Amino acid sequence: MLRFLSKQQRARNILLVFLSFLLALTLFVFLGLPAGRWFSQAVDSTGVLDPDTPVAEVDGEDIPLGELQRALDRFTQSSPGAQSFSFIKSFSDEMLDQLIERRIKEREARRLGITVTDEEVAQQIARLYPGFLDEKGRFVSFDRYRAALERSGLKVTEFENDIRSSLLDEKLRSYITAGVTVTPQEIEQAYVRQNTSVDVVYLILDPGDLEDEVNVSEEEARRYFDHHRDEFEITETERKVDYLFIPYEPLQKTVKVTDDEIEREYERTKNQYTVGAWVSQIVFPFNETNEAAVRQKADALVKRARGDEKKPPEDFATLGGKSIGYVKKDPKDTSYRQRVFFLRDDQKNVTDPIREDDAFYVLKVRRWKRKPLAQVRREVLRRLRERKARTEASRLAQEIKKRLDETKDLRKVAEEFRGRLGNLPLDQLVRHTGFFAPSDRLPELGTYSASFTSACANLNEVGEVGNRIFLKDGLAIPQLAAKREPHKPEFDEVKDRVIARLRRQKAEQLARQRAQQIIERARTVPALRRLARARRWDLKTQKDFKRGSILSELQHSEQLEGFAFRLAPGQVAPQPLKVGDKFVVLGVTGRREADLTKLAEQEDDLRQQLLNQRRAQFYQAYLERIKDRLASEGRIIIYKDVFDTFTATGGADIRKLLNVTPAP
Repeated sequence: MLRFLSKQQRARNILLVFLSFLLALTLFVFLGLPAGRWFSQAVDSTGVLDPDTPVAEVDGEDIPLGELQRALDRFTQSSPGAQSFSFIKSFSDEMLDQLIERRIKEREARRLGITVTDEEVAQQIARLYPGFLDEKGRFVSFDRYRAALERSGLKVTEFENDIRSSLLDEKLRSYITAGVTVTPQEIEQAYVRQNTSVDVVYLILDPGDLEDEVNVSEEEARRYFDHHRDEFEITETERKVDYLFIPYEPLQKTVKVTDDEIEREYERTKNQYTVGAWVSQIVFPFNETNEAAVRQKADALVKRARGDEKKPPEDFATLGGKSIGYVKKDPKDTSYRQRVFFLRDDQKNVTDPIREDDAFYVLKVRRWKRKPLAQVRREVLRRLRERKARTEASRLAQEIKKRLDETKDLRKVAEEFRGRLGNLPLDQLVRHTGFFAPSDRLPELGTYSASFTSACANLNEVGEVGNRIFLKDGLAIPQLAAKREPHKPEFDEVKDRVIARLRRQKAEQLARQRAQQIIERARTVPALRRLARARRWDLKTQKDFKRGSILSELQHSEQLEGFAFRLAPGQVAPQPLKVGDKFVVLGVTGRREADLTKLAEQEDDLRQQLLNQRRAQFYQAYLERIKDRLASEGRIIIYKDVFDTFTATGGADIRKLLNVTPAP
């Protein structure tokens, strides 16, 4: 691991020698700020962190805060809520590690004399982004190039540096891993592993379903707490929240949907009801020397096939289109033909050129096959009602938030709006949480827990009302009920947490015991099936299970995979298998060995796959050795005080602190 070292900490120690204990005490207790030279460097007079402040150093080369924030910003573009405190805290160290690794790669490339020329960067941009080329294969004007990048939130220098870094990484990887090989025996072993399959049956026991069957007394919980006090220490600021719940379901019964709206919705979402299409295609083969030119030729044909305001579309058959018949919509089919089911209306049933192996394909849909409106009307109506209910809930949330800001009384406001919320009991509308930290999981909120706890991390004053939060079946308007700072709690403060942990542990033990009891009574698949029928258990089946696959309702498990391929058909695994939080009773009903006569068909692909895996492992191990050596020699330094300040914003948008304008 990298050693978190800090030059500024040494400066602070020197400073403390010259300061009196009273002055230091005043600085830490009353100002609450870490002392040291780094603070004057990192924060300017306006309180904004200086983006040029080094957050780390690799062999004498600084990594500034601004670069770390830009990396985080790019990473979070696809996640609207990813600037939350918990996200920043979780991923800042990972991003910093990536930047450190990038510096190590650049350093190693310089040592080995590996470089990337401007011409190579230009060629790579032309290959990856043919839209930057005109009809003759020349780069568009610099102004158009820059404007296109800026519309995507990128600067020319950043974009080209990323391309250069990627090429440098590619060259370095190729140089370092040039001697890595795989043997024919390894290829055959991989083929056998990938193509041997089994049929399985399995029974899932979820401890969560058994928690209501176990009891935990207060005395038992107190004893457990006394032996595990340190595990319940409160290390983060925790909040207790009351919230007014705005459910979607009652609102769905009150919204009105017209026939015209149903027809418009069907037309808007018709692709969802597409089951297939009759398709024609034109193929454009290419080689390493003419790929860009062939792509331009394919682009030109697409324009002719679609037409525009000045020219009508040309007949696809006349342009060279050949029918490939009916194509069924199939999520499991990964071939290029499935791209027709992602066509937009403005593409006029003609795809962009699709690169597959050594050719570009242009497809045109001659005729669609879709489910008729009469068949899917109920589904369309349900979706419209759900959407209108969500819209109405959002409008109500604004009114409720305004009233709560005025009254600060959740129950009073809930009573005022109760008639518009389905006349549900107040206890269903006004809900409460226990104390939680931003990173805690609230089981009652399921997958929406993280967004709820992150949003509530912005509430700082008791009684403060927050903005709406989306939950699975409605919206929540939170109000801070209580707040407590990090400390060592007494039992009563964390009693619910202690009981919940003990209940989970007992439920897990019960699930394991029951799974073992089932195995003892049913050591063969026929016996397991008889027992499942008698008890009306949901015994699941999966045919053609291969290594690397997952079973329905379970995550991937190497232990389960190992038993599945060791057991003989008809056998049940001799022990319960823990997969995630669940326990599984597994049986094998059949086995199909790999057909070695077909090895030759996959040999080249397997060789490349194994080479890629082995080279990636070798390359990463090579970089890790360099990183460990530089760290042990003190040539990798992380300025921990600066980094901690960066990640300790308590939910604020860090880009504001850095004064960095985010990409749109």
